[in-house]
Amino acid sequence: MRFRDLVDWNVYWLLFIVAEFSLLAALPYSITITGDAIYDLGVSLPTVLATQFAQATVLFLVSIFTGLYLGKRTGLGTPVLDSLFRTRNLPANYGSVLKLSVFLGILVSFIIFILDRFVFSIFSEPLTVHLMTPPLWERFLYSFYTGFVEEVVLRFFLMTLLVWISWKIKRTSQGLPTSAGVWMAILIVSFIYGLGYLSSSLSASMEQVQMIAILLFNALAGIAFGWLYWKKGLEAAIIANLTSSLMIFVVLGSLL
Repeated sequence: MRFRDLVDWNVYWLLFIVAEFSLLAALPYSITITGDAIYDLGVSLPTVLATQFAQATVLFLVSIFTGLYLGKRTGLGTPVLDSLFRTRNLPANYGSVLKLSVFLGILVSFIIFILDRFVFSIFSEPLTVHLMTPPLWERFLYSFYTGFVEEVVLRFFLMTLLVWISWKIKRTSQGLPTSAGVWMAILIVSFIYGLGYLSSSLSASMEQVQMIAILLFNALAGIAFGWLYWKKGLEAAIIANLTSSLMIFVVLGSLL
C-alpha cells in the first residue's frame, strides 16, 4: 500500500488544523491559571509557550495518524468527516447522534458540577472554584481546547491504540475488537488521564478528597466520551466533551 493511501489525508489535515487552533485558543486561559508559577521555570514566557506548542504539534501529528490508520482496522473512526469528504452529505443518523452527544455532555457536566459544589465541597474547597478564576472569554476559548484536543489525544490516539492491541490479541467472529477489550481501553484511558491531571494539579495544599474528586470526575467523563467514540465516532465524543466543557466553564461556572 502506498503511503498516500494509508489514511484519508483530507480528514487528517482538517483534524490537525483544528487541533492547532484549539491549542492557540487555550493559551490565554493556561497563562492565567498558571499564574506566577510559569515564571519560576527560569525561562522566558515566549520560550515556554513555543516549546509546549512544538511538543503538542508533534503529538497531534502522531495522534491523528494513529487514530486514522488503526481505526480502519478496529472499526473506530470519523464517520461524519468520512461521509462529508466522500459523498458531500452528512450521515443519515447525524441528527440523533448530535442530540445524544449534547445530552450526554450536559449530563456529565451537571453530575461533575453537583458533586464538586455540593458533595465534595463538604470536605474541601470545590475544584471548580479555582478553574473559574480566569475571565469568561478565556474559559470560553479553553472549552474548545478541552473538547477537541482531549478527544484527539485520549480517545482517537490512546484509546484506539489500546483497542488495536486488544484486537491483535482477541477479536470477534466478525473480525472486530471484543467488547471486553474496548471497555478495558476506555477504563485505562480514563484512569491515565485522571492520574495525568492529578499530577499536573498536585500542590502541597491539595487535600486527599480533592485527589479522589479529580480521579472520579475524569473517570465519569472518560467512560461517557469513550463509549460515544466507540459507538458513534470521534465527532460524537468531541461534541459531548465540548458541550460538557462549555457547561462547566461558561454556563454553570458563571452562575455560582
